[in-house]
Amino acid sequence: MKKYLVLIVLVVGLMVLAGCAPTTGTPAPTATTAAAATPEATAVTAETGATATPDARPTVPAPAADGSRPLASVAAAERNDRFSGPAATYVKANTIYVATIVTDKGNIVAELYQDTPLSLNNFVTLALSGFYDGLTFHRVEADFVIQGGDPAGDGMGGPGYTIPAEINHFHNRGALAWARTSDEINPERASSGSQFYITLDQTSFLDGAYTVFGNVIEGLDVMGQIAQGDKIQRIDISEAATSRMPTPAPSATPAPTATPTVTPTPYAPAAKDGRPLAALTLADRTGLYNTAPAMTIDAAKTYQATIETAQGKIVVELDAKLAPITVNNFVTLANLGYFDGIPVAYNDPASYLVSGSPNKEPGSDVGYTFALEDTAIASDIVTGTLSMWAVADAAGSPVASGSQFLIWQIIVPANPGYFNSFGKVVEGMDVVAKLTDADLITKITISEK
Repeated sequence: MKKYLVLIVLVVGLMVLAGCAPTTGTPAPTATTAAAATPEATAVTAETGATATPDARPTVPAPAADGSRPLASVAAAERNDRFSGPAATYVKANTIYVATIVTDKGNIVAELYQDTPLSLNNFVTLALSGFYDGLTFHRVEADFVIQGGDPAGDGMGGPGYTIPAEINHFHNRGALAWARTSDEINPERASSGSQFYITLDQTSFLDGAYTVFGNVIEGLDVMGQIAQGDKIQRIDISEAATSRMPTPAPSATPAPTATPTVTPTPYAPAAKDGRPLAALTLADRTGLYNTAPAMTIDAAKTYQATIETAQGKIVVELDAKLAPITVNNFVTLANLGYFDGIPVAYNDPASYLVSGSPNKEPGSDVGYTFALEDTAIASDIVTGTLSMWAVADAAGSPVASGSQFLIWQIIVPANPGYFNSFGKVVEGMDVVAKLTDADLITKITISEK
């Protein structure tokens, strides 16, 4: 409940900045994620090193022949934005490199892929130079990821450059991958120059979108013990004679732009007769799918959602022209009965109502996210606006929850740009105000006008 409450602080802050009286690890927007999501977009602009004048910063130096780690003695803050580009090629061809991440909780050992050469060279040279020594794991999401390698310590820093995407591998448990900013500001999907994450479980929904450059071969138990703020003592690099990857390496080196085919597990929502999801327990509805449904609505039509509750009905007109992807997702889930019997997670008549979470908390939803729609996030937020709750992707950028939605009960004059708005209540705002977290959504039915 408190996680939903945090958003009020952000919205009120935006209203104050707009002259009105009246976010976050997972999910956003909570206090940390919202703060980390939007500013990170600005920080990565700095990482590109794109300036109007020649960049006087050096590139990352080659590792010292004597094994010294010169960057380890440089204050973490001074490592931030220090370099204009990565080190020259240092790694040897056809050589298996192993990284040992030394922490107070124990060692996490990862073998690095050879078919992501830019990522391999960058990680190895930064590690051997001491760049990671003393930095922290600034983001830890249970059953999802641990993320570190930021000299700024808040998710907004890096060495001063990005690395081209090398998207060749899947996100198995223990996948070692680069964080990055969202597609909206980073369509090339370039990787952060230093921020990496390790998946605590298989995360298929990230496949094809992020550069995985290694996989943990020892220390799976250790990575599960890492807490936010834990230090990386150092990262050591060694060579191995044989591979210990948990899955076979690719038989051929894929092209750098290759995208693995994602097989939804178990599957994407699809129209079926009746309302089969209504028969599932709430526990079984959490994480039910891992990808959004195919487009089946007619964006030229007007759809109306009737939200039935014990307090009365709420009628919402859905704007498929404004947000076709979001409306299609909502309509598909409603017709399948996903929302039948789902609780009201939070309601404050001075802010908004939240529902669509089986477990009444932001980390519990249908199991997937989808990108924000430009027109939807630019639309005005007024009393009665229907929006999707915002969560964070692996890089900390805002995306839409697959099932959690808000009904706004205030006007937000300074649109924060985190929310896919896709409809407006045309009847029943008095019912919205009456609902509490003891109430359920009886069902949501869809009709065409």
